[in-house]
Amino acid sequence: MADDNQHTLPVELIRKVLLLACDDSSAIPSFLLICRAVHTWMLPLLYFSVQLTTSAQLSKFLSTHDIPNDLLESRFALVRNLYIGEAPSEQGDLAYGSTTWPLTILCRLLWLCRSVKKLTILNLDQTKWYMFTHAMPASLEYLTLGPVHGSFRPQALKQLPTLKAFTSVLTYMRDDEVQDIVCYPSMRVLRRILDGSSMAPHWAVEQVGCISKSPALERLEIVIFGRPAYTSVAASVVRDELKVVTKDPRVMISEDCRSWLDIVYAEFEEYWMEYLASMQIRY
Repeated sequence: MADDNQHTLPVELIRKVLLLACDDSSAIPSFLLICRAVHTWMLPLLYFSVQLTTSAQLSKFLSTHDIPNDLLESRFALVRNLYIGEAPSEQGDLAYGSTTWPLTILCRLLWLCRSVKKLTILNLDQTKWYMFTHAMPASLEYLTLGPVHGSFRPQALKQLPTLKAFTSVLTYMRDDEVQDIVCYPSMRVLRRILDGSSMAPHWAVEQVGCISKSPALERLEIVIFGRPAYTSVAASVVRDELKVVTKDPRVMISEDCRSWLDIVYAEFEEYWMEYLASMQIRY
């Protein structure tokens, strides 16, 4: 550290450093070296959002921090927003069905990140999902899985998280599976991201009747993505079908011309930006 001063820093200096961090999050590690006081309140910024797109990154992050009774181990508790899998700018090697997925390492990582609020796991083989149901932290509130994730029933999560929202990407779900999700006590939003050029939006609309059994659910959203020509036509058709199936205002059909990956990744970044905004308000 540049010095060991632990006195409270001037609020104006905190604001300036925070604004710099908002403009360029890659600069945060450098800010940690200013002094111990800056290190203390900047460390949560560094670990709030963690993105791991390769098997090597997963392995390194775990091995670096998984040291019993060491200060580095305590940093697992700082992770709130965890993203596992490919990103728009980095495909990585965690492809669907790939043998490079370090399943044991991922399971250990989820077990140690006991404060995660938002979790995104992409391209995990649907036959492997059962391996992680016991490791999902009780703190979890927002979960995104896909494409083609395994059967998901929040009731099967051993730590009983207060899950508020579940996003399913490009996955067909059975009627009873959808019903279990919408009837989970803490669930408020179920969102399904589906390709407008497929029959998936039509099949999803056929299942929305189960929402009547969930008084707590606030929104069931079917997001139709793809080329504008496909999304607009598909959305128009399923909206007409929806009127026949249910009049429940909680069911929504929306359109998005981005790719499913861009949609999901943008939400990962938005969660991080919301946190930064809250820090700016605080100071």
